[in-house]
Amino acid sequence: MTKSVVALLSVASLGFAGCGAVIQGKPMGAGSIYSDVQFNEAVVAQASAGAKQGESCATSILGLVATGDASALSAAKKAGITKIATVDGTHSNILGLFGKYCVVVSGE
Repeated sequence: MTKSVVALLSVASLGFAGCGAVIQGKPMGAGSIYSDVQFNEAVVAQASAGAKQGESCATSILGLVATGDASALSAAKKAGITKIATVDGTHSNILGLFGKYCVVVSGE
């Protein structure tokens, strides 16, 4: 009985930690039950914020499979930005079952 409980808890903890790996090292809080946060990555002092904004995302399912391109370069290309002014991000997580990490860039 105790071995099966330990095994179940181990599997559950891996599932809840899975989406956290997508945002490892980020300074915002990542709730294990639910999170939906926005945060700032970088601001380039020489550039104005600009009117263009692009987004690129990566997703994680069950902490086992992660796909996507959440790079600033990809987000800039999607919006036709050649001079990046700000790099922001968003992260959402539901019970460690589904996670989404996006990079949002603005510039000219």
